[in-house]
Amino acid sequence: MGESRAETPAARGEQRWVEISVEVERDALDDVVGLLGRYCSGGAVVEDVPSDTARRTVIKGFLPVWDEETRQKLEIALLLLSRSAPISEPSVTVLEPENWAESWKAFFPPQHIGEHTVVVPTWHQYDPAPGEVIIHLDPGMAFGTGLHATTRLCLIAVECYLQPGARVLDVGTGSGILSIAAALQGAAAVDAIDVDSVSVHVAADNASLNGVADRVRVSLGTVGGRGRHDVPRHRATGYDLVLANILAEVIIDLAEGLAAAVRPGGLLVGSGIIAEKTDAVAEALEGAGIAILAREQEGDWVALVGRRGD
Repeated sequence: MGESRAETPAARGEQRWVEISVEVERDALDDVVGLLGRYCSGGAVVEDVPSDTARRTVIKGFLPVWDEETRQKLEIALLLLSRSAPISEPSVTVLEPENWAESWKAFFPPQHIGEHTVVVPTWHQYDPAPGEVIIHLDPGMAFGTGLHATTRLCLIAVECYLQPGARVLDVGTGSGILSIAAALQGAAAVDAIDVDSVSVHVAADNASLNGVADRVRVSLGTVGGRGRHDVPRHRATGYDLVLANILAEVIIDLAEGLAAAVRPGGLLVGSGIIAEKTDAVAEALEGAGIAILAREQEGDWVALVGRRGD
């Protein structure tokens, strides 16, 4: 599928971007992430920010500065949503290319995750300790830096459940961080899919950066559901491990397709789930034939680990 120059990695560094930022309470998080994730390049970025009275979350989306039509539609939609949901009015900032790059660097130090995973941004020098698995990452415009609890929970699950030689499917790959982690820790083959073309380019670049491009195949795709019918359907099955670090509503929508991708006896890890919606996601997965084995939680976020029946 073709794409405009504005979406390529090179062009991302040459143009100006508009940052749309909204502060939300937990009840409205999925609605805002879904809205920004649908229309913004690379999806939505979630940043946890504590306040004096409650736990609130900042969600950001990015658009090319020339896309005035989408920007206006998003501002109107967010303003209307703010009248009925616990969210702030949107804050809009135009970022110069150098400001965009520096904003990522300021919030993305090396991250130690689980027993031996270390996520290291490309602009940092890092001397690994014996046994550490180093993921070099340039997140670009794609979600998945290791900073957010949803990604950390998935990386820990990869450490715990991945078997050497496994076939892995990463649904909603974002930056490609989970696919790279799986390849570096022994997966024989990883299919990484995303509905966003920017994420596909970023994930492919990061797989090459980490020397696993021969085992990580990145493509535009989805496993079904009600949304994005313009995206190719990924129909391969028989995966030993399926990773889905997306959103509660999306996992519910994709439950049948996710379960179908797992081999009998194989495992599924679903993350990006706000705690209040865990039971609804578990019910959808169980209805699709996935028995829930574990619920791992960090703060307000939950990852579910399940096994497909034989």
